[in-house]
Amino acid sequence: MKLHHPHGPVPEGVDVLWRCEAKSYSYVIDADREEYGVTAPRLEMRWYHVDRRTPKGAYCCGEFVRLTAHKKRFAETEADALRDFKARKNKQIQILSRQLVRAERELALTKPSHDLLVA
Repeated sequence: MKLHHPHGPVPEGVDVLWRCEAKSYSYVIDADREEYGVTAPRLEMRWYHVDRRTPKGAYCCGEFVRLTAHKKRFAETEADALRDFKARKNKQIQILSRQLVRAERELALTKPSHDLLVA
């Protein structure tokens, strides 16, 4: 697994919080034909400067971020940010899988064999 750090290394002595996300970028294949493509996704580990810390969280990016909450927008370490990313993606897969099962079950209602069972 390779992590990309778009902001580069953290400056010495700077207090930061971390967030890991999968990113894809669009690019122009042929501008005349209005043809565009998308890059393969990659993991980006971004750091954000902490303006001020409190006992319950920190001020980061102009807003207060709770660091004691179950669901956190930012993490204290890169390892925690990666763990949180995995948890978010697993939850997303769980939610979308349930939606797919529900959609397939509802679509099955339109099949002729279902009409015979109901009648």
